[in-house]
Amino acid sequence: MKWLVYGLGESGTAAAQALLARNEHVTVADSSVSNSSREAAKRIGVEARFATGPEILNKGFDRIVASPGIRPRDVLLAAAEKNGPPILSEVALGLELLKDEAPSVRVAAITGTNGKTTAVDMLRRMLTASGISHAVAGNSWRALTGCLDEVNVAGTLVLEVSSFQLHYLREPGFEVAALLNARPDHLNWHDSFEEYVDDKLRVFAGQGPGDLALVSADDPAGRDAAASLAAETLVVGKDGTLVQDGKLLLKGRNLAEGGELRFVGRHNYENALFAAAAAERLGATPSGIREGLLGYRLKPHRMQVVGEHGGVTYVDDSKATNPAAVAAALASLEGPAVLIIGGSEKETDFAEILPVLARCRAVVCQGEAGPRIARYLEESGVGVDVRLVPDLAAAVKEAGRLSRPGDVVLLSPGCASFDQFAGYAQRGEAFAELAAEVRVPARPTRGAVGR
Repeated sequence: MKWLVYGLGESGTAAAQALLARNEHVTVADSSVSNSSREAAKRIGVEARFATGPEILNKGFDRIVASPGIRPRDVLLAAAEKNGPPILSEVALGLELLKDEAPSVRVAAITGTNGKTTAVDMLRRMLTASGISHAVAGNSWRALTGCLDEVNVAGTLVLEVSSFQLHYLREPGFEVAALLNARPDHLNWHDSFEEYVDDKLRVFAGQGPGDLALVSADDPAGRDAAASLAAETLVVGKDGTLVQDGKLLLKGRNLAEGGELRFVGRHNYENALFAAAAAERLGATPSGIREGLLGYRLKPHRMQVVGEHGGVTYVDDSKATNPAAVAAALASLEGPAVLIIGGSEKETDFAEILPVLARCRAVVCQGEAGPRIARYLEESGVGVDVRLVPDLAAAVKEAGRLSRPGDVVLLSPGCASFDQFAGYAQRGEAFAELAAEVRVPARPTRGAVGR
């Protein structure tokens, strides 16, 4: 079989290597030319085409593996959608190879606009505490095709899947499938929010009555789909699996008190319930689930305190790359905030943050999307002081001038980072460094960050 691997990032490189290891005929290609793509092709050791277009399809490929960073409207992929050959995501290829070579592997897949990396991390800790061998792959972790042997040995796969990876994934049939939420995001990649939601719902495709589907009572997309899902369906937020009176309940059983946990925020408690339900299905023990919860700390750049100066707390929530995540972050704060928002443009609607802006002393808009967001907030009439600055460094300085003792300076951008940084982690690290440079007399405060 002749394969075209289109896109030479981490996932494309892993897919090409997995296919070559199985003696498939592979050509790699990229729509642009860069040193990194040339070096990747050299490492793989196969025929490579750069700055290529639809004409390469004349070589008679049987299938295409598309990297998640390439939009479906790309001219090559659009031509393949119209006339063939079939397109797979790297995750779809990995699952196909697993089905052929290790059909007994159990797979739990988690998707959502916000919280999927956290929920996967919680799930893997619960499985570890229960002594269940497993492997973790997908989106924020590692390419699935690069760890197939490990997955086969482990026997259980925890998979984080993005809308990009689901777009070219038809009937996965996951034993456990979870949709945490679907909020407007990545509208520069998808044609519409409706298409984005449809891609998210693909996580449930191919499931049967013996499988488990998890959705949220607070998420319209999952809630509306629940009645039509073929799998056993658990709605997190109702019917005994919810946060009630400060307790995390799974099917009526008390998993933990909120005050026992090392993380805060109702959205994080819901992530924990999704993880617990999935872990229970995969064989985790009640004690293992509880141990995983009590020992869990949020990963960096998710509501992480990175400094305190003059009674002002600096919080890095750089992972918040869409408006719903910003709204959740603001809702978890107790004290007033100076919000730093903006970054590279994703064409998203910021209406979702308007109801929680009353918690803000001011909003500082920055980056490529800054002017559009500032204009929108001013026209919305929310009555919050809105400032516009060119970049993150200027935003931290401006936020420092606007803040008062007891405030939180919150970096929760609601946008991607690629106008100024290589990724959200680099942006968060830069914010921490800029916060450390703030020079004011330290006046410690308490209770600013959240419950």
